[in-house]
Amino acid sequence: MTVQENVESGTTLDYRRVFGWPVQWHNNALTLVTGSGIGAVAVPRSLADRVLAGVARQGCEGPAVCVLTKHGSIAVLLVEADVLAPADSSLPEGVRVLTAGTGIPLPDERSPHNLTHWLVPPDTHHRWLPSLTAVLASIRSVVPPRLPSN
Repeated sequence: MTVQENVESGTTLDYRRVFGWPVQWHNNALTLVTGSGIGAVAVPRSLADRVLAGVARQGCEGPAVCVLTKHGSIAVLLVEADVLAPADSSLPEGVRVLTAGTGIPLPDERSPHNLTHWLVPPDTHHRWLPSLTAVLASIRSVVPPRLPSN
């Protein structure tokens, strides 16, 4: 099921109206801006399938988008920013909590060359986001934490 099946036309107003997400156009891409209670966790694409399965097993799945960066693809899990982000040193290798004000490109049918796509599309019947705390706990259960450097 695609977002367009869930949301009438996939426009900026639909993401804003249906999900309450702060979206805007930036560099010809539809972008969600973190902050105001919405956060995001970036996971290397190589870990994404394992992380998404673990998050689903824990019952705290939510929308996840695959984004191409200059360093390769990443999975971005959208979360409710219920706590301050932990220090990166307490997270598994390659996992980052994105800071407030980070723009996350979203899939949009009007940009056919955009390589961004939903790994887990948003669902109009489950509009709330999982908590950052729950998602990080799920990630830690499937990806070992980084070892302290000596």
